Amino acid sequence: MDNLFNTEKMTKTMKKAQRCATWKTIIITFCVIIVTSFAGKIANDVITGFLQSHAQNYFYTLHQVEGANEFIGTTRNYPGILGGEMHYKTFKYIEGKIVPTGDDTFGYGFLRDEVLYEGSSSPVPFGTSNSDEDLDVQRYNELGQREMLFFYPFLNYKKTRNDLALLPKIGDDKIMEIALSFDKGYTMQEALTKLPKNVTTTWLWVKDVDEAADNTGKIVENGKVKGSYNLLRTEQDVYGFSLLNANGDEEENPAELFVRAISSGTRQKSSLQDEYKRLEKEIGGADSLSVKDLVIYGAVVTGNTKTLASLQNLDFIKASSIGVITDKY
Repeated sequence: MDNLFNTEKMTKTMKKAQRCATWKTIIITFCVIIVTSFAGKIANDVITGFLQSHAQNYFYTLHQVEGANEFIGTTRNYPGILGGEMHYKTFKYIEGKIVPTGDDTFGYGFLRDEVLYEGSSSPVPFGTSNSDEDLDVQRYNELGQREMLFFYPFLNYKKTRNDLALLPKIGDDKIMEIALSFDKGYTMQEALTKLPKNVTTTWLWVKDVDEAADNTGKIVENGKVKGSYNLLRTEQDVYGFSLLNANGDEEENPAELFVRAISSGTRQKSSLQDEYKRLEKEIGGADSLSVKDLVIYGAVVTGNTKTLASLQNLDFIKASSIGVITDKY
């Protein structure tokens, strides 16, 4: 009875039980947090790895069919929560010399909603050419390198580019790339045969539009056509394939790699899946896409001022646009 009514002892017993319960809760909570965090990290790594693999396939497939004479250099991946970023650098081969052309970031994941904004705050020379009305201003990339332009063979332009006429003004110690637009579409073999052997052909522009249809967007005001856009193609939005691989060596079966990349793109779930399907239809027609369906609209060649001068006055060249100019060494 004394122990029963010993308030002090009962209080100590209750406090001890309370402390035990508190520590038990803390330990259980800590264990749950550790297990949950560990399981969450494993789940995040698996999901992020899957998203990264999908993004890389999308990314490299795109660069197999788009971007004139440009390769992907070093890449760094920074995984995060349910996504991440790939930082990459691009470069070109100019007569065997590697010339960096910039770096960029490619994001992937469930929680990303990236929008490329091209505002009016950017200086005009760093914009993008869309019409022959833009030809009065030479455009450049972020490193100050000239933008190459391509001209459709079936359109009549107010004016085109004839950058081959600039060769006498460029020093003999320079090497460069030039985009050539042809007067009509040729087969791959015809195009390579027509180009002089003393210049290096690095990339071929592939036809991806229906010449019989109106493929240029018209600007209409009050029922009247005031202008048009997409008359030109820049080096970043033309489709084609490189004759060199990323090591600078001659690529084996480059046309087949291009065709396979488009077919792969049609099966990948991405924002460009419909564009790949359009390419497959426009290039291949009703039948399945094959190398024999490729029509060449132009090319990128490299050389010095002396070798490139052999391109002047060739009747199958409709326009020429100089891109990167660099020293030989």
